[in-house]
Amino acid sequence: RSCVTLFSEVFNTYVLLVMLAFMGILVGGPNNIITSAVAADLASHPSVRGNNKSLGTVTGLINGTGAITASLGLLVIGPLSKHMGWSAVWVFLMACTASGTLLMSPKIIAEVFPPKEVEEPKTEIV
Repeated sequence: RSCVTLFSEVFNTYVLLVMLAFMGILVGGPNNIITSAVAADLASHPSVRGNNKSLGTVTGLINGTGAITASLGLLVIGPLSKHMGWSAVWVFLMACTASGTLLMSPKIIAEVFPPKEVEEPKTEIV
């Protein structure tokens, strides 16, 4: 268990609110970047290239799915805190963050370590 979950029952409410605000900032910003990156990747895909309506629909589905998932996660927090305490909520939030990171890891690795392009040998015409 992390330091936050061990002491979440004894931390001041304001300390927990500040920590939650930082967590929101650290998750909200990357969420916007990820959805923008997905939209940019989709824009270059041959099936939607040049078709703004298709691109808008797919981008909307991505954002909508994220919003629905986030709202379902918020619905879990109330009963979870009531029955298992705030420590369980922190563990739940950390598990959600970890699972999101794991699901995005192939994309992150591909962006950080792009495959090397093989250069074709140059031939001179005499």
